[in-house]
Amino acid sequence: MSGARALAAAALLSLALSAMAAHAQETPAALPEAPGREETFHTCVACHGTAVISRSRLSREGWDELMDWMTEKHGMPRLEGEERRVIVDYLARVFPPGTQRRGGNPFLTR
Repeated sequence: MSGARALAAAALLSLALSAMAAHAQETPAALPEAPGREETFHTCVACHGTAVISRSRLSREGWDELMDWMTEKHGMPRLEGEERRVIVDYLARVFPPGTQRRGGNPFLTR
């Protein structure tokens, strides 16, 4: 492996490890308190951070459709039954459409 390739590989590894460390430091407290917060946190943060959740604002139907999209496009395990209802209800309750702060940092979790 050439020096440039080794450097590029090391940089990519460093970025991946940084992202993993950021996820590891998050807790359910990064999301608003409401029934379903724990379930939502542990299910969603398996793939992405809470900032992705917090900056998304959808109707209940939109959140429900997003679950199918993530399963189809990104290989997320299918959520069904009570688990799906709890998570979609939580997301629709705390991140409804039209509530996103204007001018704020979209990466802030609150």
